Amino acid sequence: MKKFDYWWARAFPYIMGTIFGLSIALLVISIVMFQKVNRNKPFLPAPSEEFDTRNIGYGNQSVMVSARKSVSPAVVTITAYKTKIVYDRPRSSYEWFMQFSGRMPRRRKEKYPSFGSGIIVNPEGYILTNEHVIRNAEEIYITLPDSAEVQAIVAGKAVSFDIALLKIKGKGYSYAILGDSDKLEIGEPVIAIGSPFTYLFNDNQPTVTAGVVSALRRDVRQGENAAQVFNNMIQTDAAINPGNSGGPLVSASGRVIGINTFILSDKNQTNNNVGMGFAIPINTARMVMEEIITYGRFRQVWTGLGVVELDEEMETKLSLPFKNGLFVQQIEKGGPADTADLKVGDVIIEIDGKRVNSFTQANRLIFGKRVGDILRVTVWRDGKRLKVELKLAESLDRA
Repeated sequence: MKKFDYWWARAFPYIMGTIFGLSIALLVISIVMFQKVNRNKPFLPAPSEEFDTRNIGYGNQSVMVSARKSVSPAVVTITAYKTKIVYDRPRSSYEWFMQFSGRMPRRRKEKYPSFGSGIIVNPEGYILTNEHVIRNAEEIYITLPDSAEVQAIVAGKAVSFDIALLKIKGKGYSYAILGDSDKLEIGEPVIAIGSPFTYLFNDNQPTVTAGVVSALRRDVRQGENAAQVFNNMIQTDAAINPGNSGGPLVSASGRVIGINTFILSDKNQTNNNVGMGFAIPINTARMVMEEIITYGRFRQVWTGLGVVELDEEMETKLSLPFKNGLFVQQIEKGGPADTADLKVGDVIIEIDGKRVNSFTQANRLIFGKRVGDILRVTVWRDGKRLKVELKLAESLDRA
């Protein structure tokens, strides 16, 4: 046993030296072979001085950065102060007795802020935003890009379009250039700018998210029980987060082409964004703004018509040679329909040359029309087609 130990002690250094030498030799051979292959077929070309890294990534980043720089100075944060009723829970038997006896109020009013975004649209301090951002607000404050805070008034609003126009004192403000949303194409790049989660940050720097125009002219049901229908919306996959509402959707050319409004969320996933955001086309917002600036209010259009959709029983009873349409059930005296000589019992089948099959479709055809515009209405009366011109008037309900 001792002889074996003696032999192993003498042989061990030679064995380790051999293993080390072989390792060095293999390493040298690998380096030489790698360099040889790299000279014959390089994995990547050597970068030249003309190599431009600006076009790497999502679209042309230099174009999107330029669009952001042109619009961001006009993006503002909106703080709307509202009042809510707060119920105080008694924390002791004494407070419970005081509330029970009526000596201590059980509820009180408490003022709280809600946040949104807006865009300055001219140097005189007019700001476009969503109506729901300032709904029921008692005080509205605007935080400008330089962090200055000024109070705003509501110049006007259109609830049916979810657009509000605010006004702040002063002149010479940086403002954004409005584009033409009718020229948008599906697939073109856009950026959404706004002030989401304002309360989490100490600065007023707007955030930017990028995406594309996913769809155009969407009619989307929104709100409690999907009661409100938003017509002609722009759909985008650019992230629109809480606080982005009222901010601009911007084209690659740096033009405002929409007002960010809401997202569709998966209510089974705690209202997570499912990648579908919607913006009001800027041409619609511009129409509302021009009405407010010109007339001091938004003039809601009025037809003076009461209609119902045709059903099978009505089609059979009226012996109609077609299906679907709107049966005129009521004509308001002195209203636009009365002036146009429409009559109870007429069946509306076309508006401006487009077939009308439902009440929703008719509303869409009227959507965006102004007071004074002419609707060319085709009706069925006494077995004949008649064409009448209906001039839209202002509704007494100025929403």
